Amino acid sequence: LSGPVWPKIWYLRRMTAGFVSMAVSIIIFGWVIGVLGCCQQHDLMQYVAGLLFLMGGTCCIISLCTCVAGINFELSRYPRYLYGLPEDISHGYGWSMFCAWGGLGLTLLAGFLCTLAPSLSSPLARTTVHKSRHENGTV
Repeated sequence: LSGPVWPKIWYLRRMTAGFVSMAVSIIIFGWVIGVLGCCQQHDLMQYVAGLLFLMGGTCCIISLCTCVAGINFELSRYPRYLYGLPEDISHGYGWSMFCAWGGLGLTLLAGFLCTLAPSLSSPLARTTVHKSRHENGTV
């Protein structure tokens, strides 16, 4: 690894922030589409909401990986005494990273369920409306 280190860390942080913002916006848009699809009983909207959740989950995976890569790169590059860590203590990610991975799992689960919901709905819920003979154009 040659050259200045800060631009490399800065790029990883920018990538993390960019993918987190994309994930949040896609998931919020998926929530809106999903709620509208459930209220209006549109199968296509529920399917699109599921696909949006899966896309948001993909952006979450990328952002978590770039975040972990940035942390590991920064901690492996500099001496341990700069961070105030004694030699016998290793670094960890804590509850925030656990919650991030848990939220990612729930987002992907919601995506799979919303994508499968139109195909799993009961045939009784889909009522067919029969037109009268006059509306069909026959007299």
